[in-house]
Amino acid sequence: MKDFSLVIIQLKNRQIQIDKKINLLIAQNLDPFPFERLEKGKKLIELIEKILQAIEGDDLILAGMHIKELEIEGLKLDLG
Repeated sequence: MKDFSLVIIQLKNRQIQIDKKINLLIAQNLDPFPFERLEKGKKLIELIEKILQAIEGDDLILAGMHIKELEIEGLKLDLG
């Protein structure tokens, strides 16, 4: 596994990307509005925050569980 600082940077970068996509969706004011994409983005951000908190608390098992949830939701991380 990579150094945790690299994983944290990767997670924070993904969080910024997701925030930008959410803001873009809101700004476009599409009809019909893509509520499911907005909710998925919010869920991904929530999982990223949980992972970061678990890493900060040295709870690596919990962080791993949340990373697995993130992958199930479709967001892959480069942990190799």
